[in-house]
Amino acid sequence: MPSQPREAGAVAMVERGGSFDAAGAGAFTVDVGAAQASILIVDDHPANLLALEALLAPLGHRLIKAHSGDEALKHILQRDFALILLDVQMSGMNGFETAALVKQHPRSRHIPIIFITALSRDAENVFRGYSQGAVDYLLKPFEPDILRSKVSVFVDLYVKGETIKLQERLLRQREREAIERRSQHRYRSLLDSMPQCVWAASAEGEIYYWNRAALTYCGVNADQITRESFWRVVHPEERPLAEPEWEAAIEGELTFQREVRLRRASDGAYRWHLGRMVPERNEQGALIGWIATAVDIDDHKRAEEELQRAVVHRDDFLSVASHELRTPLTSLKLEVANLGRLAQRNQGVVSPERLSEKLGKIEGQAERLHQLINALLDVSRIASGRLELEIEDVDLSQLAHEVAARFQDEAARAGCKLGITAEGPVVGQWDRSRLEQVLTNMVTNALKYGQGKPVEVTVELAGTRARLVVRDQGVGIAPDDQQRIFDRFERASSTRSFGGIGLGLWIVREIVRAHEGEVRVESALGAGAAFVVELPSLTSQP
Repeated sequence: MPSQPREAGAVAMVERGGSFDAAGAGAFTVDVGAAQASILIVDDHPANLLALEALLAPLGHRLIKAHSGDEALKHILQRDFALILLDVQMSGMNGFETAALVKQHPRSRHIPIIFITALSRDAENVFRGYSQGAVDYLLKPFEPDILRSKVSVFVDLYVKGETIKLQERLLRQREREAIERRSQHRYRSLLDSMPQCVWAASAEGEIYYWNRAALTYCGVNADQITRESFWRVVHPEERPLAEPEWEAAIEGELTFQREVRLRRASDGAYRWHLGRMVPERNEQGALIGWIATAVDIDDHKRAEEELQRAVVHRDDFLSVASHELRTPLTSLKLEVANLGRLAQRNQGVVSPERLSEKLGKIEGQAERLHQLINALLDVSRIASGRLELEIEDVDLSQLAHEVAARFQDEAARAGCKLGITAEGPVVGQWDRSRLEQVLTNMVTNALKYGQGKPVEVTVELAGTRARLVVRDQGVGIAPDDQQRIFDRFERASSTRSFGGIGLGLWIVREIVRAHEGEVRVESALGAGAAFVVELPSLTSQP
């Protein structure tokens, strides 16, 4: 008969006649009579084997026949037996020699052996049989009922022994399952307490578990867990790149890692996450599933981008600032040197006209350098929150006339006609020097970008607010750049010919904000620009 795996008899016995409480605490019962065990019959005479088979068939057990000791040993190595019926007198290896080898092997040493012989039942043979591990010694011919009774006793003992072994195994199995259930519960509780999104997938990549953070972030119910429900929250720009990498990782059983944007269900915003998927393997190293995590790195990534932009701005600022500072310094050095050479040529005497001309140029460059340095100092004050206001009564119309008068020569050099419209006194509680700085920066910009066309300064009342407008008809500003130009180190034009370090409008915005006012620009490319400052109620004090 074909060989059966070890313990197959016990398993079949439980399947047919045994039961075990599902919780592991109930009583285990086995219908021994319904169980089937294996009995090995060994005799070198086929007629004797047939006779034994006929006698034992009513017991309903599996009978395995062997015609020699060698054949019996082969059967013993292939399966478990409840009992061996062994003929003593056989050609080749006799029964005693066979029994000795059976008892030497760890697999079979516990199998009971009943010797069957036609020889005399003398003391010597009986003693020899028992010394070889026999449990009984039967002399032919024997009573069928007696033989069946003895066989049934040993088979019942075997079945009960196997039942106890199986019960122990089942108890251990139940204990392991209970431990695994508790471990799995703790594991899932741990995952649900984590702020990161966690997914679990089968070996084929089918997602079957999301932790609480993932369900909440993605807005998915537990009964909607699928692979597609995950990919739906990935940004459309990332999915065509990330999904093939994911599939390749699953096919090659490799770790997957990629930065992706995931949509947050609460507000629909896409945030950057570091996605990572690692293979899960059993004790034998075989792939049994995947664990995937997504860590929110959006703030970190945006900080990196801001840092990169800051580095670019810094480098650009240093380049522009060095150029802007070097220009007046170079002019100062040249004018001083020219003045020295002129005095040396004329034996120390310089005409008042030439001296006044040279000193005027030196003063102009010194003033330009002074303004640049003050702008840099203002950056430090504003950034550290140390911009102080000295509040007093200020007539904005008068201030505008004074600044416009000071700029007439510069406007003439730029080819711009500088006009002013002010409807009488516009008085409020402000910081005069800071508003002068605001108007100066705005007029400077208008003359710089005005392309030789008229520049108009307007002061007016708008309800209870004061409005200051500086309008030019120059290059204009694109809509996308109209908010950017109020940031630090940003200029209306990146063309180096316009000059400037990109701080004037930023300082204007911060000073106006300090007065609780607002500043904006109204412009279009090629249509000039109007910078509008509105200051709060004339009766309120910032």
